Amino acid sequence: MIITKDILTAAAQQAGVTEIGAAPADPLLEMKEKLDRRQAENRATPFEEQDPAARLSPADLLDGCLSIITLALPYTPPGTLIPPMESNLYGKVARCARSIDYHFIIEKKAGEVVEALKKITDTSFKHKILADRSPLLERELARKSGLGLIGENCTLINRRYGSYTALATILVDRQVEPGPANNEKCLSCGCCREACPAGALIEPYIINPHRCISYLTQAGGPVPLEMRPLMGRHIYGCDLCQEACPLNKQAGLSPYPEAAFVFFPAYPLLLPLLQLTRKEYELTVGLSSAGWRGKTILQRNAVIALGNCNDSDAIKLLALLLENDSRPLIRQHTAWALGRIGGGRAVFALEKSRLKDPEEVVKKEAEQALDY
Repeated sequence: MIITKDILTAAAQQAGVTEIGAAPADPLLEMKEKLDRRQAENRATPFEEQDPAARLSPADLLDGCLSIITLALPYTPPGTLIPPMESNLYGKVARCARSIDYHFIIEKKAGEVVEALKKITDTSFKHKILADRSPLLERELARKSGLGLIGENCTLINRRYGSYTALATILVDRQVEPGPANNEKCLSCGCCREACPAGALIEPYIINPHRCISYLTQAGGPVPLEMRPLMGRHIYGCDLCQEACPLNKQAGLSPYPEAAFVFFPAYPLLLPLLQLTRKEYELTVGLSSAGWRGKTILQRNAVIALGNCNDSDAIKLLALLLENDSRPLIRQHTAWALGRIGGGRAVFALEKSRLKDPEEVVKKEAEQALDY
């Protein structure tokens, strides 16, 4: 039995999903050259499937897979947001990470679509739901399903919600009426490339993730020295290229009430963030889409943001972290932040760390910071 567009639309309406489409489960062979180039230029990241072939073959993930249903879920939080007035020591959080983890919402909605399809068609079928953690090229599948065009900044741009959407795919062993694919081009205005302070968009439709601020805020380990100043106040994600896109100017707000509950403010105060207990973290930031990276990575980013705020009010807490925090990663970046801010109190803390820290990497960072 073929699942028609009308049946798919009816199932989506029952699940409260507005953006849905389908594409055949054919191998995405047209994307092979782009993936091969990505590998050759060392632009792959640890977060993605390392075997390009696995990213091109949907049928390998579900026996008998014939079609792929794609969903785009808007996560745009409501309201006009402004930085806090009481302090200069604040960070910036991307839109995707402010409300409850969108993975929970879109996986739930995808499951509801599946149940509605089974009920409408009065049949059972094999399926697999993949949400944002799939080895597949979700944006390309969404484009082929008609959910939007691909922008020069490599995002999927939906007609209703712009690029502020999360994607999910449902692999099924049934034929689903496809597309039509969206073959439109974006405006080619270059606004997204001009907006990126790190030069991550090296050419239209080609991104170097190792220079992408959003990626840097999520990657583990030390942030490369030359990239830290470019991160500015960003502590999770970065919307600069999206905010500059003219096609996003009229992006609609999410119709899902879950998106209105803010667990991670757009402009969080950095000093309290660095003092969160594990329990406090789990009940706030941990419930957002940023929670998966853990407290240490986000506090590392907060330390970098404090260095870029260049405000002496941060020195007292940074000095305490440099002396007492048990995590070398935090102490390493704290030394850098103190060097950026400078002043007598910062120099005193750095000298002490250079002589007494048990980790050579922290001693070296403190020594370099003293040279700033």
